[in-house]
Amino acid sequence: MQIPALQHSLGLYQQWKTRVAQALLELERWLGDHRRATPRARERLKTTLDTIRRDRLTVAVVGEPARGKSELINALFFADLGGRLLPPAVGGGSECPTELLWDDQRDEAYLRLLPVESRAQDTPIAELKADPRHWVHYPLNVQVPEQLGGTLREIQQTKGVSLAEASRLGLSSIRPSRDGEGVPQRIEIPKWRYAIVSFPHPLLRQGLVILATPGAGALAQEPELTTTLIPAVQAVLFVLAADEAVTRSDLQLWQQHLKGFQSERQRAMLVALNKVDLLWDRLRDAAVIDPAVASLRKTTAEVLGIDPDLVLPVSAQKGLVAKVRKDEALLRRSALPTLERHLGHRLLASKHRLLVDTIDGNLGLELESNRARIASRIARFKAELEELEDLRNKSEGAITQLLDRTRREQELYLQGVEQFQRSREGLLNETRYCRQILEADSIEPIIERAQRALAKSWTSAGLARSMRSLFEELRRTMQTVSSESERIRRLVREIYQTFHDDYGFEIATPKVFIPMKYSVEIELLLQEVEAFRRSPSMVLARPGQVIRRFDQELVSRARVLFEQLRMAYDGWIREALRPLAEEIAEHKVMMEKRLESLQRIGRSKDGLQTRIDQLQQQHVAYAQDLTALRNIQNALHYDPLAEQEAPRRPRLVSG
Repeated sequence: MQIPALQHSLGLYQQWKTRVAQALLELERWLGDHRRATPRARERLKTTLDTIRRDRLTVAVVGEPARGKSELINALFFADLGGRLLPPAVGGGSECPTELLWDDQRDEAYLRLLPVESRAQDTPIAELKADPRHWVHYPLNVQVPEQLGGTLREIQQTKGVSLAEASRLGLSSIRPSRDGEGVPQRIEIPKWRYAIVSFPHPLLRQGLVILATPGAGALAQEPELTTTLIPAVQAVLFVLAADEAVTRSDLQLWQQHLKGFQSERQRAMLVALNKVDLLWDRLRDAAVIDPAVASLRKTTAEVLGIDPDLVLPVSAQKGLVAKVRKDEALLRRSALPTLERHLGHRLLASKHRLLVDTIDGNLGLELESNRARIASRIARFKAELEELEDLRNKSEGAITQLLDRTRREQELYLQGVEQFQRSREGLLNETRYCRQILEADSIEPIIERAQRALAKSWTSAGLARSMRSLFEELRRTMQTVSSESERIRRLVREIYQTFHDDYGFEIATPKVFIPMKYSVEIELLLQEVEAFRRSPSMVLARPGQVIRRFDQELVSRARVLFEQLRMAYDGWIREALRPLAEEIAEHKVMMEKRLESLQRIGRSKDGLQTRIDQLQQQHVAYAQDLTALRNIQNALHYDPLAEQEAPRRPRLVSG
């Protein structure tokens, strides 16, 4: 059998990460060799390199119970084990979210389970992950399949609790357990809140993380999944059952928890129409099966409001059997390779764009400013070379005229320095208002007012209004920052244009600060607030519990978002005029050298050829520096999918 598409994509991803890490080290050496390695540049390089090295590819598999999520995960990722890693779901499936990865820090296989009682602490899962004392730890013996399977079945366990205990934990009834007739006195709830499986599979060792999530009911009871965990993944695979198409619960899960992820932040979204093999039994003629499946894809896409190309029919069960038996014909018929190709391509494309954005955000200005500085020097060397070549056959009077003209240019330059100082002071004054808006002293009172309003609200409707009011005010603040940033961007462009027009500075305007990223994030947070307001936990939990979760899962992220925005804005203001300041300083040095060489040539033409030779050597050296920077930039932006053909539209195969 061929190398699976997912394994191939992960191999490309690892090669790209290695290539990027090498380019970052080359940039670090280049900056050091050229005395450009400022503490800020070194810190940005270290941060970017750490991000690349620690980065992982994460895919979330989401769907209602009985849609075949576990079987699809086994077929897509773990069929090479010769069987199932995740045990088959029992009685409609487990309600415990499960994360599959390889823990290269501990370098061991284990199952770690978070007891459901931790819900009473109102502590986010992300925070609990950092403290192993909250988890039950089971070592996994990967050499003994029986022990492995038996241990992993613990994920599906439930427990009976009283109605009061379920209410305390913010859980609704899942399966009533009646004590005689009448209203049930006890209900069954998941035994575990979250599961982490560390398993030494090659795909997981390469950095793949799989998040298997429960249905709409459990997602509503654990809002952190849709407000924090799922939004952080690079791909979402929404699993439906072909024999049921889109049920009411499927549509509820899609509309309330997944639909909002079809955005620039959540680029990779696919719908797996699983169990398509059930149609093979009902419609045995291939001439009938293909149109029936095509119609089902089209209808599913219309109901979900997405492109039909995103709906991929598949048989996870047949695909798993085919991989284990090495049956190529059955594997093609299962359409599993088609899903693998699309998932691998979208997963890699999504992660590549995110990491390139991170690299550009951290190092784009550093690269561009150095490239522009060198290009400007090359242009000035070239102009001076042409000027000196022209002096070979000129009289001493011509040299004197050129010397006088250069002195006048120097006087004009000194006036430019004064103008630059005034421009810099004026820019700082213009940014004062925006900086005040972004200070913690300005954002925190907005949040505190909302928290007081929440504390006074005793109804779900009152809580919901206060929640929305807070984030609408934060959105208005973000809009003010956006309009102010646009005004400042225009001022910066005008300053650069002035020095280009008046002094001939050929330097590109530095990368501008665009708060669109943060505006999108606040809009997405507002969508998540809407989902939180509609969730059953708003009704089932106590007001104090709801407020604490709202603060931990949403308000805390808004705080972080505005802090990141403030830091990015301050960094932009500090860096906005730095390339121009460096160009002015270097222009001073070059002008002084030019005057000195002209004075020597005026005294004796013997120094003319010496100066020409020096300039030619410097020109060659700077051209090599420019080539090196361009090669580094090309390596950082290299697309690992450039040499891989994008998957074509899925072809329906019925055998």
